Amino acid sequence: MNKATKAALYNVLLFPGWGQLYLKRYKKGIAIIIAIIAGSVSILWSIVQTTIAFLKISPFRKNAVNFDAVVKTVIYSIKHTSRSYLILMLSLILLLWISSTIDAYTIGKKQQSIPPSPDNTDSNSDTDISPVSNQR
Repeated sequence: MNKATKAALYNVLLFPGWGQLYLKRYKKGIAIIIAIIAGSVSILWSIVQTTIAFLKISPFRKNAVNFDAVVKTVIYSIKHTSRSYLILMLSLILLLWISSTIDAYTIGKKQQSIPPSPDNTDSNSDTDISPVSNQR
């Protein structure tokens, strides 16, 4: 599997930004990861705030707190969280995920097409034709 495909798969299957980290684009990868986490935390925070507001209006009765009641409360909170906000945040996260995958793939393709630099070649190779190596 080539480098570009691996980077794109890391982005799709693991987490957005992992492909950039794999390609040693650390700043870009960390920025993407932070943006995705911030968007996810923002959505979660919005749901928590809606849940808190709901519980202030209609608190649990004593001895009535069970898993089923908590799940129903969370579902109610998700349904009553601003749909436009959720759609906007999920769209931005999805857009960033797709664009980071495309970016990782194109960076990987560019890195594959660049020939190895002379600094990375073996200095004791037989094909060294520099004037310094032929002098004794």
